[in-house]
Amino acid sequence: MTHLKTLTQKITPVAVFLLGMAVFSAPVYADKVEFGDGNTLQGTVTTLEKGTLVFSTEYAEKTNIPVGQIKYVSTDNAVTLKMTNDSLLTGKLITLEDGRVAIILEPVGETVPFEWSQVKFINKPPGSWTGNFGAGGTIQTGNVERTSVSVGFDAKRVWEHDRFQFRFLHNYAEDTGNITSRNTFGAMKFDHFFTQDFFSALSLELLKDEFKDLNLRAIVGLGLGYRIWNDDIKTLELEAGATFFSEDLDAGQDDQFMAGRVGMTFSYKLLDNLLFNDYLLYYPSFEEPKEYRLRNEASLVSQLGEGWSLKLTHIFDQNSDPAPGVEDKDQQFIFALQYSF
Repeated sequence: MTHLKTLTQKITPVAVFLLGMAVFSAPVYADKVEFGDGNTLQGTVTTLEKGTLVFSTEYAEKTNIPVGQIKYVSTDNAVTLKMTNDSLLTGKLITLEDGRVAIILEPVGETVPFEWSQVKFINKPPGSWTGNFGAGGTIQTGNVERTSVSVGFDAKRVWEHDRFQFRFLHNYAEDTGNITSRNTFGAMKFDHFFTQDFFSALSLELLKDEFKDLNLRAIVGLGLGYRIWNDDIKTLELEAGATFFSEDLDAGQDDQFMAGRVGMTFSYKLLDNLLFNDYLLYYPSFEEPKEYRLRNEASLVSQLGEGWSLKLTHIFDQNSDPAPGVEDKDQQFIFALQYSF
């Protein structure tokens, strides 16, 4: 008995130490997700993109879970949500009693419910590209030989205080061997946000249009902008500033002048799968107040799913003082299939 007691006294401290090491070295998984037919995982919410939640566990680095199958999710540490309207929400995820998912915003503590369809991604590094590519066209043969092609590309990259946007659109059409339309529009814009909604804007716009006598119209602008609305339903940004205009004409007289720049970017979610966008630019001449240039691009985007959508665009372009033989107003209707990334 004496030997057994002595042995027990020696083993007990070692056992307690080893037990403590095992407890404190064991991984602790605070995040939890329930999905499908009673499946439950504990681990870490890694990211979410394109409708799929990526969840990491001890035995699986990546488990992809479609958000439509998620019945419950919670996180112990804060995550950052990038919403479809480009706003950022940071906090812990919870599931409410009615089954809706929500985020407890830090540091204010406000609980904000949301739909998975409103989230672009979770915990994605800043400075990533988003945008879309669209293409459309028609071919008609027989009594009439007619061809038209339209290709467009929009891209945007957002940092904490900066935003860069690039836009490109090319249209071509011919009828019975004769070219009836050929124009190319490109724009680049850099914004720096002083506050969440107030920003400065540096822009460059280029337009080449054979049927407007334009070899190249180049516009360099600098101004200020303010974001009035930015939620899941609507966005509205207004800008004002000054621009330098340069027009290289094929037949008319080349021109260079200073002009104002008034811009508006507006979007409104009409239905869950239907979005209206409008992009307006107005340039009043400083030298001749009655002269101006105007371009308005309005579109309806119908979501098809998996990043695909149909886009109907109406472009209205007006020049109050066109070259001889050129109409002052021009309109285009473009129907295209679009893919967003």
